[in-house]
Amino acid sequence: MKRPPVVAIVGKPNSGKSTLFNRIVGSRLAIVHETPGVTRDTMQVRADWNGRAFDLVDTGGFAEAHEDPLQPQISDRIVRTAGRADVILFVADVDTGPTAEDGRLLKALREFRDRMILAVNKVEADADRWNVHEFHSLGIEPVFEVSALHGGGVGDLLDAIVERFPEGEVAAEDPALRVTIVGKPNVGKSSLVNSLLGEDRHIVSEEPGTTRDSIDIRIRWHDREILIVDTAGVKRKARTEPGLDVISSLKSLRSVRFADIVLVMLDATAGISRQDVRVAAEGHRARKGVAVLVNKWDLVEKNNSTAARFTRAVREEMAFLSYAPVLTISALTGQRLDRIFPLCVRIQEARNARISTSELNRVLETITGSNPPKFYRTGTGKIYYGTQTGVEPPTFTLFVNKAAYFPRSYIRYLNNSLRNLFTFEGTAITISLKSKER
Repeated sequence: MKRPPVVAIVGKPNSGKSTLFNRIVGSRLAIVHETPGVTRDTMQVRADWNGRAFDLVDTGGFAEAHEDPLQPQISDRIVRTAGRADVILFVADVDTGPTAEDGRLLKALREFRDRMILAVNKVEADADRWNVHEFHSLGIEPVFEVSALHGGGVGDLLDAIVERFPEGEVAAEDPALRVTIVGKPNVGKSSLVNSLLGEDRHIVSEEPGTTRDSIDIRIRWHDREILIVDTAGVKRKARTEPGLDVISSLKSLRSVRFADIVLVMLDATAGISRQDVRVAAEGHRARKGVAVLVNKWDLVEKNNSTAARFTRAVREEMAFLSYAPVLTISALTGQRLDRIFPLCVRIQEARNARISTSELNRVLETITGSNPPKFYRTGTGKIYYGTQTGVEPPTFTLFVNKAAYFPRSYIRYLNNSLRNLFTFEGTAITISLKSKER
């Protein structure tokens, strides 16, 4: 299948790009805040208008370099993203009128002017409509007046965008695998994404908190579409400033709920903190596939037992992730990065694994035969039969004489025994008991 058309949203800071992005995709995916320059990296999401699918890309604000030390990287990223786009949606702010920043951005993108559509945002009153005429001086025609906040004019704008799409483009299907990367600030999440992509798609800095939003990137790996979600670092509550930091952390944790696989990144040079445990617990609670990536392994002094010792520390500090594989990597040198996608695929296969009812009951008979339920409370438990009732994660329902006769320790024994007999790499499994009525 050919790739879907790409629409890139560009403009100066605080022009309403992210608000318009959210309006078009129909969800509050991009962070919107009154602070200028919140968006630094690009965010790409599949959108649809009147049956035409396309990839919509939100970019950082184009501004003077002195306003943000990362601005040169942000501006370079804007130009590269615009160069790959089929349509460039230039967003201007009616409240400020045409500015020098608008002019500098147009100059930076001058070779792509034929792909541009101009949207003057925040047009919400008659006076605003009069002021729209000033933007004809930018030389981009036609000029669309919109209100991203209220939705005014967005439909006409989308009609014009779709008309610009190349003929014959067919949208690819939704990604088969959604992989979300989580961790504390500065553990190397964006560096990992850049290394996996083979390009500097993300802005990387030694300053913690460079990534402020959850960034979606689609790639194809061995004819399989994968959506990588790079999240902002989740800070300790005590170190989280009210406002933007809180929003960033909450969006990172929310991204876990929509994931198939959660990659928990740790810093090998810093050990395992309580915040690492808290972040890792989110994927487990959401019943997602989980793998632990120990980054910066190239900076650790090692001997033959170093990896085993760190893995043992992960098992002790994160006992709830006993099923999650641990992989030592280096996003900087590329060490063992080629194992990440195959690992994600195996975990997803385990999440969708099914065991026939006959095989499950044969196994249950063996498990209970070697260690039958003991007398508990007022009786002894008996398992009549079991069946698999769900996937993602694999879920098993056991029909018993009385659920109260089975202590948690015995349920844990059943869980571990099933794991020893079947492959459930990287995924929790759920066992529920249902008392059989006489």
